[in-house]
Amino acid sequence: MRTARVASLIVLLTIIGAYGGQSGSAPAAATLSRAEFVAMVSDYFQWVHWSEYNDYAKSVPRTFSDVNAGDRYVQQIECALEERIISPDANNRFYPAKAITRQDGAAILSLAFNLPASLIAGYLKPAAGAEPKLAAGLQRAEVTAILKKITADHVSPVQVMPKPGTTAYRRNLNFTTPTPGAKIYFTMTDDRTEPPNPTTALKPYDSADGYPILDIPNGAKVDYKYFTIKAMAVKDGLVPSAIRTFSYVIYRPQSAPFEARLVHAPTPTSPAVWDIMNQADYNRPHAYYVEGSARGVVMDAGQYPLAKGANLKTFIDGLATKPYDAVLGHNNPDHVEQIDSFVQGGVKLYMTAQDKGSVLASKRADFMHAANASILLKDGDVLDLGNVQLTAYQTPGHSNGLVILQDKKNGWIFGSDMFGCNRPATVDITNYSGVKMDLFLSLVQQLYTNLTKDGARVEEVYNAHNETPVGYAGIKNFEAAVQQLIDVGDSATVPSMRGTSPGGGPIGKQRTSVVGDMWRDKNWIALWVGGTYGGPVTYLTAANPNYKCNNTIDYAAPGGHQEIFRVEQR
Repeated sequence: MRTARVASLIVLLTIIGAYGGQSGSAPAAATLSRAEFVAMVSDYFQWVHWSEYNDYAKSVPRTFSDVNAGDRYVQQIECALEERIISPDANNRFYPAKAITRQDGAAILSLAFNLPASLIAGYLKPAAGAEPKLAAGLQRAEVTAILKKITADHVSPVQVMPKPGTTAYRRNLNFTTPTPGAKIYFTMTDDRTEPPNPTTALKPYDSADGYPILDIPNGAKVDYKYFTIKAMAVKDGLVPSAIRTFSYVIYRPQSAPFEARLVHAPTPTSPAVWDIMNQADYNRPHAYYVEGSARGVVMDAGQYPLAKGANLKTFIDGLATKPYDAVLGHNNPDHVEQIDSFVQGGVKLYMTAQDKGSVLASKRADFMHAANASILLKDGDVLDLGNVQLTAYQTPGHSNGLVILQDKKNGWIFGSDMFGCNRPATVDITNYSGVKMDLFLSLVQQLYTNLTKDGARVEEVYNAHNETPVGYAGIKNFEAAVQQLIDVGDSATVPSMRGTSPGGGPIGKQRTSVVGDMWRDKNWIALWVGGTYGGPVTYLTAANPNYKCNNTIDYAAPGGHQEIFRVEQR
């Protein structure tokens, strides 16, 4: 389709005039350079540059030999290259400082808007006067007017995030178009067959219904699925957008070995840190092995069943150079699976009293054996690794027994499901509905005081559902996401991208409190706070004789958040 569009530039030659060749001189003052022109197009579509793109499965696209880091417009130029609306010459050059010719401008706009070059040529024709040659330049005001004309007549093409062409264990898609008010329709297949044109779609895409999820169902007997999506956008009074096709590969093997990545090599003042995961795990939880000069500790026991053949304890033995202990971050199925492997292997296992009770309540023999043998871990306890110490803090909200470990010397925190999640394209938004938000905010602020007192700092926060750590900005965004729920309530929430509950039951349109740009900022945060979007939810504590919280103020009443502020100031 793109080949035909480029070929139609032949028509452009007859409409605008004879081709005069590309000028090699610097552009005149009022004439746009190639870099400036491409930047205008890229900024219109708001493409995300790979250096900012928050997605573990992203690819690093190639660049031009004459476009360097630090150059003006480098990000817009590289975005346009990734979108394939520009391409290098035989010497891999772009010539960013040269004037943009009308011929090149038409070709770029044709590819960007998925429109025939002959149609673009019509927009390039001046209203009156002699027609310029193809080699003539374009001025900024002229390009602004051309973009306005195109978008006044045509719906702009559908954009999709995460970016297509990737291989990942799960994707959830967010379709957008720069055309305000346009409706998006899509069709999809997962077996390498061609989807029907989206004109056959029954209803428009609405992110409030949950983002489309590309997944291999738990228990499926395949390692790969190949998704193909066709999408278009329509709006009354405008020409519908061209149909775009996107493809993704979903990979989650039925069985796999554990993998480890050395995040930090050991130093005299800092521990070794290993990030551990298993590609076959449905929720892709990460565990961490932290080893100081004298001892190590394993944070969490993963989701992978021992019956599949990969033993987490045996895997850690291959990494460890010192004796080590294990800590259960919290008792959820994707973090607890192999706790008994450590106990059976003679490793001390620590867990909170709340988790010990919930693990015992499972009545699963191996879990009960591990829980009975476990050592209680209390808020403020310290695990001495030699050159560093890890302080334990309980953090209710996601689960009653959840605990994190902080290396105060280096500012590193290791946890399982605390401080949210920064995987924007894999549906892993953590639930914090186990406590009223006003109480939760108070607990979070007390925790932050403990994390930073006596000169301690927060540099890196490792979460079991993050591919990369967040910084202190990330946990402050976490606090802000809670605070806005208290300040403005339901108006602070948006429908969650997560379409199912943790137990797998569909509930749809779940509430989420979001702070930050999920695609450009690794420190963005989203709190799934329970309840269906559009229905009533109480985020603030109210006096309740059946709930012994000793509360005498109805914080859920109108203006209740102001009462919280006044109480805190007294």
